[in-house]
Amino acid sequence: MKARNKGVVGRDWKPEENLPRAIEALRQAGSVLCTMHRGPDGDALGSALALACAMREMGRKVDVYNPDELPYNFRFLPGAAAVLRALPPDSTYDVTIATDAGAFARLGPDVPPVPRRGLLMNLDHHMTTEPFGDVNYVDPHAASVGILAYKIIRGLGHGVSRDAAECIYASILADTGSFRYSSTDPECFRIAAELLEAGVDPWEMTVRVYEQQPLARMRLLADVLKTLEVHGKLATITITNEMMARTGSPIDLTDGFINYARSVDGVEVAASFREPSNGGPWRVSFRSRGRVNVAAIAQKFGGGGHHNAAGCSIAGDEAAVRARIADEIEQALLG
Repeated sequence: MKARNKGVVGRDWKPEENLPRAIEALRQAGSVLCTMHRGPDGDALGSALALACAMREMGRKVDVYNPDELPYNFRFLPGAAAVLRALPPDSTYDVTIATDAGAFARLGPDVPPVPRRGLLMNLDHHMTTEPFGDVNYVDPHAASVGILAYKIIRGLGHGVSRDAAECIYASILADTGSFRYSSTDPECFRIAAELLEAGVDPWEMTVRVYEQQPLARMRLLADVLKTLEVHGKLATITITNEMMARTGSPIDLTDGFINYARSVDGVEVAASFREPSNGGPWRVSFRSRGRVNVAAIAQKFGGGGHHNAAGCSIAGDEAAVRARIADEIEQALLG
């Protein structure tokens, strides 16, 4: 088991058995809905767009749906401009694919009910995902959900086009930290090599994903780093509504900020606290260097994720939320 999922309690997902089921369902489908968790990241979006691209190339009717803004640095991906923010109330599909969702509740409100959504397929690589699909193709050993999309496309006997390859490559970049995280393994390098052979330009992808940042993001980062606090082996940052409003930054521009806190020498765990709006819960994100299983901490608060990257939502005032998180991390470090 990879380091990021080591010690996370979960079921035996049997990906070798469920991959053929996913392939057969899509082989028979005439219409497909691809969706993903709200507030999508690069892996969720890239894997959904890759499957949508391949299914369209195979002559299927395909919609891609997410009600939220797409991440600014992945909007260049083929098919991203056609993602629907809403679905007609009478939409009907043979198969609905949910990528990287974690739970059915994280999908958008327009996902059709039974039976209009057809067979529901859950594609994920989080050990802590809920088994909400009719088919649950979940592989915690996969570096990204894009890896699963790649295997499905290959299993359908369809070649990986340049458009689909760019989407899969983007998903791998996103969830391996550009091949830096512990999720990086020989499999994702082998698949990445095939994606380059399909036409992916690694420098162009790197520039589009990492090196074209909006000015508002840089101004917001400057404000967020002023909140950096280090308490022993724990580092925290805070993102407030006032910062967001003053810099004119949408929430998707905060992705990756927590890594600055984790990068402080001597820090084992970083936590990011996102101020709620309209009295909602605080959104807490975690990053670990490996010693602490932050997915186990997130699970205690109804969240989940990987060994080294996880998140949850906690209701309460800021001081109480911070105290609860600090106590859990301290206990984990002692253990």
